[in-house]
Amino acid sequence: MTEASPPRQVVATAVQELVAARLGRGFVPLTILLVVGVAQGLFASGEGDLLLPLGAVGAGCAMLAYGLRISQRAFALPHRAWMSWAMLGSLVPPLFALYVLGWRGLRQLATGRGLGEFGIGIAFAVLGTWTMRSWMKVVEVERLARVMTMDMEGGA
Repeated sequence: MTEASPPRQVVATAVQELVAARLGRGFVPLTILLVVGVAQGLFASGEGDLLLPLGAVGAGCAMLAYGLRISQRAFALPHRAWMSWAMLGSLVPPLFALYVLGWRGLRQLATGRGLGEFGIGIAFAVLGTWTMRSWMKVVEVERLARVMTMDMEGGA
């Protein structure tokens, strides 16, 4: 394990705190979607599918792994095999957000009948957009971390 220099240590700690804050805010819409998915599965007769709760859990795990990868790279720790899987898993949150926004939200708005279905469509569209925004904030922190640690010795 490589010992980080004092300036890099300060930057890496700041990056780690930013990642934690962004992930914490990003888990809010995913938790809501998980609860809604479980509730639909329990109470909806034949309409409940597993894609919503499993997608929320999968997106949350992928975001967490990606955030951990950002922190590890900021501290100049060596590349590990799981980091490649975290990069591949980084496709899950935006794809899940697009599914919630497009399929569960906008499609419901276009095909729904009545005020209740219209409200459900808006709710899913908002949750999908919120999930995508949260994911983009995590990606922004990665870009920031890369730029801030670029010229430090042992750069990531």
